[in-house]
Order: sequence, then structure tokens, then C-alpha cells
Amino acid sequence: MTEIYKTYQHNPPHLFKENAKYFITGSTLNRIRYFDTDPTKEKVIHYMFTSFNHFNWTIEDWVLLENHYHIVADAPENPETLSRMINNFHRFSGLWIKKHKNIVGESQIWFNYWDSCITYESSYFSRIHYIWQNPVKHGYVESPEQWKFGSYFYRDRKETEEISRQYPCDKIKIKDDF
Repeated sequence: MTEIYKTYQHNPPHLFKENAKYFITGSTLNRIRYFDTDPTKEKVIHYMFTSFNHFNWTIEDWVLLENHYHIVADAPENPETLSRMINNFHRFSGLWIKKHKNIVGESQIWFNYWDSCITYESSYFSRIHYIWQNPVKHGYVESPEQWKFGSYFYRDRKETEEISRQYPCDKIKIKDDF
């Protein structure tokens, strides 16, 4: 398995590992709640899946809230496509939001994204659990199966046996004060 470790002048070092799982978080600039309607969330999700598919990344679990998202995805053989894929997702969803919310000028929709390569099992399960519980954490719903803009909603309807199992989880520290 190929691993590439890159260092950058103004960003933290980055591990690119083929066929690995990644935890990815993205947020809007200044935490503005651009995804405040169901049609907007649906369109952002459409661009998310389209971009990931185009670059051969597979989304495993995900959640979209009003100003940020969390995703666990499987990297392809060339994980260095990560930044181009996210750029594609942010660019096209941002253009759609500007057009349909009548935002004029050079307004930036997306702020940035953060990712980490998941290297051990309990970290993986902790992040999946975090994604599932994120709408509850932010007060959108009382239980994750009520939030239709995340993978838990669909898993709950299709995989009732598997989703109800308890997984070993570590506590994780994720900046998520959106």
C-alpha cells in the first residue's frame, strides 16, 4: 500500500494513503447558514456525491447541517485527488447557492475543509458515531434517525440490525462549534 506524506509551508503535514478511510469536515465562511432550506441541502448533497463519485471516492457515512458537513469516505488508489475533489464540490455547490440565493459579488460560500486519514478501528467507529450524532449535538433533532440529511437516516431504514450494534468508540476532539 502506497503512502505519501507531504509537508506544506502554511498548513499541517498531510498523509495520503491509497484505499484508506478519511474523515472530512467542511464549513461555510463565517459559519453562515446557507443550507437553511431542504432544497438547498438536497442540492449540496447532490454536488457532494457527484464530486466524490467523479474522483472515485466512496462516501460511507455523512451528515450535512446548515453550515457544515462531516464525511467518512474511502480513498481511491490515488488519494492525492482529495483537494481537487473537495474544490470541485465546493465550487459547484457554491455557485448554485449564489445563484439561487441571489448572492452577488465575489462572496465566498465555503471557508475550508479539514481531513484526517483514519488509521485504526476505534477511531473509525468514533467518527461514524460522531457523524450520526451530529444533528443531535447541534440541536436540530432529538435522535439521529429524525435528520434526513445524513447517512443515519437511510441506514436506519435499511440496516436496522447492523446499525443498532454497539461499536467500540474512543472520544474524539473535533473542532465543531458551528
